[in-house]
Amino acid sequence: MSEHDAFSPYVADPRSMDALRCAADMPTSRASNGLPTLSYSGVRLHSAVDPQAEAQLILEDTIRELSALLARSAGAIACVVAGPGLGYVVSALHLWAMESGAAPRMRILCVEADAEVARKALQLRVWENAIVPVTWFVGQEAWSEIKALLGNSPFVCVTATAGYRLRKSLYDEMIAALRPYPLADRRLKILIPTPLYGGSYPIALHCAEALRTLGHDVDVLDFSAWYSLYATIDETTHDARHRRTLQGLLTTFLGEMVAARAIERRANLVWAVAQSPLTPTALEELRREQIHSAFWFVEDYHVFDYWRHLARHFDAIFTIQRGRLHEELHAVGAANVAYLPCAANPAVHRPMELAEAERLRWGADVSFVGAGYRNRQNLFARLRLPGLKIWGSDWPAECAAAQYLQDNGRRVTADETALIYNATKVNLNLHSSQRHSGVNPEGDFVNPRTFEIAACGGFQVTDARSEMAELFGAREMALFRNTEEIPALVEYYLRHEDERGAMANRARERVLREHTYEHRMSSALEFLGRKIPHLFADKGSNYVSSLKQAAEGDAELEAFLSGFRDDQNITLDDIVSRIELGKGALTRAEGLFLLMKEFRDWGREKGVIQ
Repeated sequence: MSEHDAFSPYVADPRSMDALRCAADMPTSRASNGLPTLSYSGVRLHSAVDPQAEAQLILEDTIRELSALLARSAGAIACVVAGPGLGYVVSALHLWAMESGAAPRMRILCVEADAEVARKALQLRVWENAIVPVTWFVGQEAWSEIKALLGNSPFVCVTATAGYRLRKSLYDEMIAALRPYPLADRRLKILIPTPLYGGSYPIALHCAEALRTLGHDVDVLDFSAWYSLYATIDETTHDARHRRTLQGLLTTFLGEMVAARAIERRANLVWAVAQSPLTPTALEELRREQIHSAFWFVEDYHVFDYWRHLARHFDAIFTIQRGRLHEELHAVGAANVAYLPCAANPAVHRPMELAEAERLRWGADVSFVGAGYRNRQNLFARLRLPGLKIWGSDWPAECAAAQYLQDNGRRVTADETALIYNATKVNLNLHSSQRHSGVNPEGDFVNPRTFEIAACGGFQVTDARSEMAELFGAREMALFRNTEEIPALVEYYLRHEDERGAMANRARERVLREHTYEHRMSSALEFLGRKIPHLFADKGSNYVSSLKQAAEGDAELEAFLSGFRDDQNITLDDIVSRIELGKGALTRAEGLFLLMKEFRDWGREKGVIQ
């Protein structure tokens, strides 16, 4: 067995395995009792006398917590060890679990920020005889994988190790990310400005629907009507400088519209996606008004780099890529950055019963949906797939793949893609790249199509991506790593209908369980809650339930407020907008609110009220 094979029983996720493979092999020393010890960054991670006895002392408080957790919980529990070093605490935990009878209900999760330390621990395996499941996670962003594995299981953290103290701030952030953040008590007012067009436009709408489902007041500022004006710029001039100037002026105008709407509606949060028209000036105006902003960059940063001049003006940025992009975002001043992969909306992308005419119109043995990026043009020019249909825009008429193009290469809607995915036997999914002639061997994001095909219950053959293994399993979709593998995979799965059906069903179940927009928006709000705690402060007096409580005993005022939902967070302007003027005498309650607004507006005009 190779050294790397020896890691696999304890390392679940591919990113941790990759980190271990690249890590240097560190030397160890010996404690007085002959056991191995390790120093890292000038810090001794274990006792130089007896590491096992030290581990027992470290776990005294943890064992009390675990005992209490076992007493009040009927199911499985977990112990998360932060900075385990060589793993002596794992051995000690196992011994306690066996003696106390907790072993059948317990698992141990080790998170080690430094791959060199984890590599040496997994080489030595001082917990060799442990029967309690032990899983190691490696790296500074391991919390997302740990959280996925924990699910809803209660857990206790070990934070008394020298490894924890060495990286305290990092481990504290990880542990905070693992604990559920209490978001339910505040209903946010969220403004979502859409892009003018493109693939991120429907994503903005999916986000809005998910946030409403989660109980928030969502206002969508739909800019799609402005696309015709944007397109007119290209028809007006062929001069690149003039085009950039005109496009910049339009973006500035629309960005000011976003700021004006957010301020008028007193939004708590502006949620933008890639290509939403926002400028640094508009974002700083929001910041002055104490309106927070977040940006979901659902694009490949290798292709688009406009995020560089926007990053530091957002309160938080979410990305579909990790690693180098996060380093660069921090370098240009982004304060809060998190990984947030794409998702699906099961209300749009879902299994459908299709009429025969729909199956003929939209179906095929093999289909591809997407824009004609360079690598896709090259790939489909080389491939010979009988019955292939290509749907999407930006495919040059002169490229060989144009012979498969449907509907003159128009952009298909989200509803139409759902029909295609349902009607197609094998959905081919090739991620875009302008830098490669076929499959991108360094692909580091998973596109929305991957989730949408799966949500439809469609079967797909897709290119392997570095992030794919933690999102979908090998039994849920077929992966290819080069162009030559595609024909054989397509032919095989066209002949094995039951097998592809079973894989498609598993992929759909995975999406519904882990990868909907509700999952993503919940994760995003949890992250914002940790980074911007006052965003989810306690309910204020602007909630209708609070206003009714204050008006208790005034039947007329209570009756007027009954026109709003109890959990609605409303402003004076919201209340006044319900009052119909010129239709008879005002009630006392209506007169009071109108008088309050008049006084408020006068105070703002005079500068005595903010």
